[in-house]
Amino acid sequence: MIMIDLRTDFPLRDKGFSTALTLDEFPRHRWYFAKEGFSPKIVEEAINNDNVLPGEVIFDPFSGSGTVPLVGALCGLRARGIEINPFLYFISVTKLRQVPPDEFRAATRQIMLALKKPLPSPLEGFSTFTKGNAWGRWLFPRSVLRCFESGRRALVNIDLKLRDLLQLALIGAAMDCCNAMRDGKCLRYIKGWRENEANGSLFLKNFEQRAKIIATDLTISPLNDTQASMTEGDARKLISTPSLEKFRICVTSPPYLNSFDYSDIYRPELFLGGFVDSNKSLMNIRLRTVRSHVQASWERPKKDNFGILYNDCIGKIRENANDLWDRRIPTMVQAYFEDMEVILRGLRLRAHDNASMWLVVSTSAYAGVEVPVDLILAEIGQRAGWFLREVGVLRYLRSSSQHYKKGENKSVPLRESVVILDASK
Repeated sequence: MIMIDLRTDFPLRDKGFSTALTLDEFPRHRWYFAKEGFSPKIVEEAINNDNVLPGEVIFDPFSGSGTVPLVGALCGLRARGIEINPFLYFISVTKLRQVPPDEFRAATRQIMLALKKPLPSPLEGFSTFTKGNAWGRWLFPRSVLRCFESGRRALVNIDLKLRDLLQLALIGAAMDCCNAMRDGKCLRYIKGWRENEANGSLFLKNFEQRAKIIATDLTISPLNDTQASMTEGDARKLISTPSLEKFRICVTSPPYLNSFDYSDIYRPELFLGGFVDSNKSLMNIRLRTVRSHVQASWERPKKDNFGILYNDCIGKIRENANDLWDRRIPTMVQAYFEDMEVILRGLRLRAHDNASMWLVVSTSAYAGVEVPVDLILAEIGQRAGWFLREVGVLRYLRSSSQHYKKGENKSVPLRESVVILDASK
């Protein structure tokens, strides 16, 4: 039996390393906020603590909005990342762009002129994007979508190297005017949104402000001759690509086992940016992600042997199946660890002999049964050929009703942790 100690007095605990809430303080990172990310500080801590040198490879197979590749690039590392969500991939790539600030400002002025001539949007009347649908609620005022559309079309007249930066500012300005905001696993309508809807003027103001921030950061935080690169796709498959470089350090945060559909909460941006054009294409993305939720008809898992800790919790969850809010949860938990075993084994093959990995994860609970994700992944990692350095608590979390047993309001302690693994002792 593999013994794993949980370090509750971890030096990084309660210091904001596992939350992205301070991203607005960091150049380039602040170009687009992704609540599910973590702080750049933990990436810097990992690089410095493990003595990673300029020119060595830092890798993130779940790049999200690009925190790890960007920090790596700013530190002079050869940054590599993989991301399945095309909008998040777009953010990651765009944050690594460097263009002359004056050229960007000139292009911004061109887009500003176009925004004053709104055009009909193809999203008008589609799903819940505008007023007049069967649900009686809508994400955007028509005036906002029409201003956005005029800017989107004007991008064809802009130099190719500048387009991504301007498109990111346009999408961000539209989301600033959205009637709903991201809250946990879904979009929630803002209180009083009907009486306080945005308009085209506010969209233009938001775009101008976002473009100013980008222009400033291009000056104060330049990325000249960066050796960073991103790949769009499924990490479970791409990680075994023979041409993939070996890494010196991997810092990553895979999808949490919390039943969040990360493709659904970025649905507005996926459609705004033209990354998907139908609900079917959105589902195609969803079906290629790690099986961490029940909002898709996944392929059933085949393995069910992930160590002592897993066997204990999955057994208890199955015993309490009648108290689960969804009968598919035991299968989801099994599938999640099957996917993560593929990832951990693939990463071990891609690691240099002196490599390390910092894995930021969260525990979960179903039917009142704790799933110690951090400890289970530490056990799977060791079975996959990694050596466990430590599992450190970054912060404790409040549990929600989905974690409780039916008929009970009993809190289940949850935590975010970092699992640190080494390729050799």
